[in-house]
Amino acid sequence: MQDEPFGFDNEDASTDAASSFDTGPLSILLVEDEGIVAQDLQETLEHLGYRVAGVASEGVQAVYMAEELQPHLIVMDVGLQGEVDGIQAARMILERFHIPVIFLTGHRDIETLQRAVRTGPLGYILKPFQEVELRSAIEVAIHKHRADVALREREEALRRNAELLKSLSLVDELTQLNNRRGFFELARQTLKIAKREHYSMGLFFIDLNGLKVINDTLGHLAGDQALRDAADILRETFRDSDILARIGGDEFVALAHVMRDTNALRQRLRDHLAAFNAKGTKPYTLDVSIGTTVVNVTTDDDIEAMIARADAAMYEEKRAMTGKHKVIAG
Repeated sequence: MQDEPFGFDNEDASTDAASSFDTGPLSILLVEDEGIVAQDLQETLEHLGYRVAGVASEGVQAVYMAEELQPHLIVMDVGLQGEVDGIQAARMILERFHIPVIFLTGHRDIETLQRAVRTGPLGYILKPFQEVELRSAIEVAIHKHRADVALREREEALRRNAELLKSLSLVDELTQLNNRRGFFELARQTLKIAKREHYSMGLFFIDLNGLKVINDTLGHLAGDQALRDAADILRETFRDSDILARIGGDEFVALAHVMRDTNALRQRLRDHLAAFNAKGTKPYTLDVSIGTTVVNVTTDDDIEAMIARADAAMYEEKRAMTGKHKVIAG
């Protein structure tokens, strides 16, 4: 019999039945196609203090019962009759539901043994056997499976923690924009693509004017909210594919696709700022100074040099401004 998997509709099932064990007796699904043998095995298992959750006589039935009953362990006869033998059924159960399997078999040939071992059972008992052998195999299998589950849970926790730490190391906590490190990592990749595809990029250096006045007059909570509001306006202004970051206390940068120059995006940002201030819902107005540079993707300019050019342009605009940031009382 071949080992190709049998098809089932529920291909996404992946419940780990043994990831937690109750305080009652271990539940066991018994799979045996000889009725008298199945009855004797059931009585033996119950005599040993286990609970037989169900008895299956065919491989396909065993897979469906494993999904429905979610036993702690399956005792599976290798030589089942029908379309799916015990080894194939065990493979599907292990892959789908991660329920440990112990094989029972009267087969002693090397080929059957090798097929069974490749499936990854946690026990392999030759018939006839003694009660003590069955109990030992079950207890060892459950102990090993618990250890495997605990290891998978630790590895998953480590993976999630690593992803969280990576996310935190690339994201500004206050605004949820990229931080400086995140911006540089993403910008390098974006510029490589821009050079390959020969399209224009604009770098924007944006300074939130008057943040100190807001902090001193209204408090740092208001200053934090002003930074979050500025971040929201940037998100509204730029595309999802553009890269936004807060790289300093009141400093933001954006790397964006542009047609020929940065004027359209500059004006859009000004318009969104004006719309925000016109609402009058906050005790401050937002104002920014903007410096820009069009990135020449045919050169080897690094990102630091591009930011420096945009930063210099921003200070030219700031010096040219005659008005100052205003704080609305109340």
